[in-house]
Amino acid sequence: MSDARLPWTTRQLAEPYLLKKRRVYILTKPDLADPAETERWVRAFTDRGELAFPVDCRNGKGLRSVTSHLTLERRRISEKRAPGELSRPLRLMLFGVPNVGKSSLANRLLGSQKAPFGAKPGLTRGSHWLKGKRSLTVLDTPGVLDTSKVKGEAKMKLAASWALPENAYDVQEVGVYLASKLPGVTDPTRYITEFGRARGFLGTGGVVLFERASQAVVQAFRDGELGRMTLETPSDFCEFGDSEEPERKEKGQ
Repeated sequence: MSDARLPWTTRQLAEPYLLKKRRVYILTKPDLADPAETERWVRAFTDRGELAFPVDCRNGKGLRSVTSHLTLERRRISEKRAPGELSRPLRLMLFGVPNVGKSSLANRLLGSQKAPFGAKPGLTRGSHWLKGKRSLTVLDTPGVLDTSKVKGEAKMKLAASWALPENAYDVQEVGVYLASKLPGVTDPTRYITEFGRARGFLGTGGVVLFERASQAVVQAFRDGELGRMTLETPSDFCEFGDSEEPERKEKGQ
């Protein structure tokens, strides 16, 4: 599972742990991402022969495409079953960084509320096999992320999306990073200062509390208050360099 706002970064962190075969990418939080960029990411995955489905795990939007694919998979496995062999539920493993929506998706797929979920990372403490009302068994896993190996811009993106614990990053650095990604912002520090002033985050002498203002900017990004933002696009990565829009390819642009 990958956050639709940073599909490549969240995908790459999980890559070393996964086999290539029978993998499906779920792009979560598409309601917070730029819809045009999400479409480009889906097309980029498709061009590589990989399946990707945008799914809002909170309200289930987009889930039907996933369940249709799972129905086909269950049918394919059933056709290979030996005569007399008992039918078994389709087994799935949900895998990704913390706070990407694994437990919420598990509950949606199972039609139950068996997996704990909430708006902060780390609620899933261990791997759990979950059974629900449907012919599925889901392995809900804790977020896999070695923060010691995440640096630079990738760390800023993960922190912004709340995939890192709050003690693992400098909120002022993340706030400045996010402000620099906003359209029309040429001075991120000034933007945060004015953002804090507008919200009344003032200290002695009317000085803006920059750390508090930075935290507010980061939270505003997480809540979608800064607009639907995607922090990376397919064209940012050479692996997806051939995933241009069809009309641009035809014109040789």
